Amino acid sequence: MGIFNKADQCSIPASETTIVASGAKIEGIFNCQTRLHVDGTILGKVLSDSIVTIGKQGKISGEINASHLIINGLFEGNANCDNVEVLEGGKFLGKVISKELVIEAKAIFEGESKIKTESVEAPSYEEQRD
Repeated sequence: MGIFNKADQCSIPASETTIVASGAKIEGIFNCQTRLHVDGTILGKVLSDSIVTIGKQGKISGEINASHLIINGLFEGNANCDNVEVLEGGKFLGKVISKELVIEAKAIFEGESKIKTESVEAPSYEEQRD
């Protein structure tokens, strides 16, 4: 689990996991160098150089920039990740730019997908809502 110091920065090595537990709600920009597992709710922007996992009870609405995104719960918004996996029971609603997109049987994907290249940039969450 990630631990924050007084400057609100992760002080644990990237091999650790930060957990947003069920019942927790975070709004705004969430920037983390560790793995992130979300069973609660995040509204806003998630920035991670590691793996972001949305658990079965988890929900993220907004934007995600990460190396790898795994969805068991609900994601609504724009994702710019190298790898995206929507697992059985997971739901992706929005736009994704990735090098690799995997959608398992019984997963839901509603939106738009583009292959990640150097010239393609993800639209912001505000652009998507307009």
